[in-house]
Amino acid sequence: MEVLKANTQQYEDLQGFANHNHIINFSLDADDNYIIGKQVLTDDKFLEIRDQLELLEVLPYNPKITEI
Repeated sequence: MEVLKANTQQYEDLQGFANHNHIINFSLDADDNYIIGKQVLTDDKFLEIRDQLELLEVLPYNPKITEI
C-alpha cells in the first residue's frame, strides 16, 4: 500500500484543512513521516487543495508497530 508523505512545510499548510466535516489529518508512520492515504487525491471534498496534495511524495506505507 502506498501513502502520501508531507514535508514539514506541506504538513503545516495542509494539516486541519476542512470542508464541512471532511478534514485533512496526517498521521506519523514508523519513520516519523507525516502521511495520509492516497485516496485524498481523488476525493472531490479536497478539490480546493488537490494541486497541493499532488505535490506530496508517494511512498510505501511503513506502519508503527505496537506491542500488546
